Amino acid sequence: MSAAGSARSGSAAGPVQQGLKEALIETLTAILSPVQEVRAAAEEQVKVLEVTEEFGVHLAELTVDPQGALAIRQLASVILKQYVETHWCSQSEKFRPPETTDQAKAAIRELLPSGLREAISKVRSSVAYAVSAIAHWDWPEAWPQLFTLLMEMLVSGDVNAVHGAMRVLTEFTREVTDTQMPLVAPVILPEMYKIFTMAEVYSIRTRSRAVEIFTTCANLICAIEELEKGAAKALIFPVVQQFTEAFVHALHMPDGPSSDSGLKMEVLKAVTALVRNFPKPMVSSMQQILPIVWNALTESAALYVRTEVNYTEEVDDPVDSDGEVLGFENLVFSIFEFVHTLLENNKFKSTVKKALPELIYYVILYMQITEDQIKVWTANPQQFVEDEDDDTFSYSVRISAQDLLLAVAAEFQNESAAALAAAATRHLQEAEQAKNGGNEHWWKIHEACLLALGSVKTIITENVKNGRIQFDMHGFLANVILADLNLPAASPFLLGRALWAASRFTAAMSPELIQQFLQATVSGLHDNQPPSVRISAVRAIWGYCDQLKLSESTHVLQPFLPSILEGLVQLAAQFSSEVLTLVMETLCIVCTVDPAFTISAENKICPLTIAIFLKYNNDPVVASLAQDIFKELAQIEGCQGPMQMRLIPTLVSIMQAPPDKIPAGLCATSIDILTTVVRNTKPPLSEMLVCQAFPVVAQCSLRTDDNTVMQNGGECLRAYVSVALEQVAQWRDEQGNSGLWYVMQVVNQLLDPRTSEFTAAFVGRLVSTLISRAGTQLGEQLDQILRAILSKMQQAETLSVMQSLIMVFAHLVHSQLEPLLEFLCSLPGPTGKPALEFVMAEWMSRQHLFYGQYEGKVSTVALCKLLQHGLITDDKRLQDIVVKGEEIYSHEDGIRTRSKSAKNPERWTNIPLLVKIFKLIINELSTVVEANTSRANAADWSQDSSGMWDEDEGGGGGGDDDEEEDEGLAGQLLSDLISSKKYDDDYYEDDDDDDDDADALKDPIYLIDLQAYLTDFLTQFAQQPCYSMFSGHLTAVERETLQSIGL
Repeated sequence: MSAAGSARSGSAAGPVQQGLKEALIETLTAILSPVQEVRAAAEEQVKVLEVTEEFGVHLAELTVDPQGALAIRQLASVILKQYVETHWCSQSEKFRPPETTDQAKAAIRELLPSGLREAISKVRSSVAYAVSAIAHWDWPEAWPQLFTLLMEMLVSGDVNAVHGAMRVLTEFTREVTDTQMPLVAPVILPEMYKIFTMAEVYSIRTRSRAVEIFTTCANLICAIEELEKGAAKALIFPVVQQFTEAFVHALHMPDGPSSDSGLKMEVLKAVTALVRNFPKPMVSSMQQILPIVWNALTESAALYVRTEVNYTEEVDDPVDSDGEVLGFENLVFSIFEFVHTLLENNKFKSTVKKALPELIYYVILYMQITEDQIKVWTANPQQFVEDEDDDTFSYSVRISAQDLLLAVAAEFQNESAAALAAAATRHLQEAEQAKNGGNEHWWKIHEACLLALGSVKTIITENVKNGRIQFDMHGFLANVILADLNLPAASPFLLGRALWAASRFTAAMSPELIQQFLQATVSGLHDNQPPSVRISAVRAIWGYCDQLKLSESTHVLQPFLPSILEGLVQLAAQFSSEVLTLVMETLCIVCTVDPAFTISAENKICPLTIAIFLKYNNDPVVASLAQDIFKELAQIEGCQGPMQMRLIPTLVSIMQAPPDKIPAGLCATSIDILTTVVRNTKPPLSEMLVCQAFPVVAQCSLRTDDNTVMQNGGECLRAYVSVALEQVAQWRDEQGNSGLWYVMQVVNQLLDPRTSEFTAAFVGRLVSTLISRAGTQLGEQLDQILRAILSKMQQAETLSVMQSLIMVFAHLVHSQLEPLLEFLCSLPGPTGKPALEFVMAEWMSRQHLFYGQYEGKVSTVALCKLLQHGLITDDKRLQDIVVKGEEIYSHEDGIRTRSKSAKNPERWTNIPLLVKIFKLIINELSTVVEANTSRANAADWSQDSSGMWDEDEGGGGGGDDDEEEDEGLAGQLLSDLISSKKYDDDYYEDDDDDDDDADALKDPIYLIDLQAYLTDFLTQFAQQPCYSMFSGHLTAVERETLQSIGL
């Protein structure tokens, strides 16, 4: 103890220090041991040493010791990096006590810079990381000389020192704070300019880093500009001109000793950042930049086709200073990113519009399948499905070229259609010549043209239909697509793409043509076809079903349905995961084409789906697709009986099985499937559903300790109550307990204070459905439920759970307000005051965080009813309640750090409940107005908006026209931003839209136009004599909202 104690005091002499250092070396050696026990003991020992004062100093000494063993040095450097993150500064998010002493900090700052000259790059990188992490906290106050040191290294001519210093700057600039940037930019940017332009002194990789550091600074300065106007003018505008000229020069340089695709990629990223962040100063340089980027796009296309698509020549990819290979495609990505940026900016959009015909011609070249992809996809059909899916997470030049095509098509619909028609025609003619000239790769251009036209088929068909573009649709279908399908030895990838493309253009086909294509597609499903053709045929079938349903001509499909089903069943048996998912999606839509066929094929479809569900129940995607198929079958009356006979016994036996005998999650999913069947079956429900399935799901929910099973069980019983209350109420078990009694038991279990709060996440919905459907039959039991909800509210913390519980009271405000108030006043809350006060306080403090369109409407309209009731009936029970109003901030607080928060807890104003309700109603109005406005804007935006702008030369500064966007977000919490989206269409939606809750859809409140309702309510309220008492409490923001509706 004494040794460690004296070491901490810092006064210990050599031996003890040596003792600690020796101990550390031993421990590090042990961490590298192959023996698990030794390693684990050493890792514990490090935790003991970590709190000693000299720990960091010793790590630094070991790291920079050129005589040390390499493995120890590397490990020491990695642990040092972690040590700086966790102990250097108590304000760090990862901080753990103790904080490094000032003495130790000074020693470490002294030792580390020499490690930046280290010959071994891994050690050098770790040291650079540690130096940068220290600089984040200590520069400039505690380490003013750091930048001088780094600048000296940069001009030292020592390759390692230059790399080390650049690594520090790269890491450091990513983390620069807004207070450091005004000191950093004037020092770093001129130096980066020098390094970048001195091609004969510095290597390509070091110069690339210099550009990367410039880009990082440019993006950060743009972010600071949003909070502090004038930052860009002071920090980056002085150097924009010289950097831009240097960038233009660098893009002109042919690849060679001073330039390669890696450097050009960084330069393009930098130019893109400037155009995006500071469009005004960039306008004058665009004349020079555009032709060069265009050149890069066109020249790279030819190279890309030779080296990547057709592999007719080798290419040496550059490698960066950390050993990463900089593939040539990275340059292509940055070119596309630049074009995307032009599209986003009103000043530069027109440049893209003018170049559309050429641009799209080249984009198609980049969309071609590469030799590499052919190899991978042939060997692995799953990967083919994954990479070619619309929502893929893969990334490739092909996909990013498609993205760019879709972006220009969305921006300039008519112009893009014309440009694409022309480009495709030209490509098809060139492919014809290549084919006749014996070029084996000609088909790839066909495939890319079919992909391009099929991807944006809507704009093509629209424009052909109204005669805006000249494109021979019939010729294209018959002489290109059909002809490709009839080629003797075509690539399977061309055949597959042709099948898919044809399915996109059914609207333009004659009946004879549709017959030929459907025949070809069905043949494409056969066992003897290559997997890529079969997979594409499945996609095509989905397309035909979708398109022909829209045009109400599904009769065309009827003769082919048996062979389609047979093909899908075979594929489902042969493949799993990605391919199976695709087959199931398609099977689901096939079930909807012709009810008569589906009834006749139920005996194939249903057993297959049950088998797949049982086999892949641990794959949530497959399980939910199986559920979709059962749902479609349940909606066809002729399938209901036979499907239930097959499915319900399977589900019942799963729900009755001991949990340890079946895979985890299977029971919960089975209950989900039962819910789907109940919800989609026309009442009355069958004897099998009521007398067999219902009691089993109730008992299963009551005896389980699995939260998900409880939750799903509750939702399933809600479906029963909603669809067939009378049947549930009439059913009795052998002891004479009714179905409703069982539902009550499950409600009580979900609300049991001993179960996890998450079991109650949906209980509010179940209780609300129960009250609205069976209100009168509940009697005493209703009070019992509400008592249980109150006690659950006292222990719940999660928003979703609290919302679920509070929603029960919100529903009761609509249907039984007076009894509710009486009930809540008759019970004591947690503090001894009436429970009404507790419920109101909890609700009022969370209303602004509630999510979900329906829930938002129910709770907001309930607030209006409460306010109205409180005033009209002069209800003292509501008028006497006081709740939290606004948080009080004192001006001398400055930024609220953790230490300050601990010393000064939050303080709030107290205001009358009815005033708080009034404020919340105004807040809901502003939220719903914002959601409606953004929805309207999104709709406008999707129209062709090319003519909306003209050069507007508003005030100085950069990009003023693009800055109104994010005013005022600076001080908002993420949670507020998230919660303010509750009325957007897709906010918190369940995966399947129509599952947007059948009960909610039936509720008249769901149809209320909330904006109109609240505007009307507030307008009438403003005419009440007591209004002035309320308006005195409003904040500026709340007044603005009221002014926006004319109050």
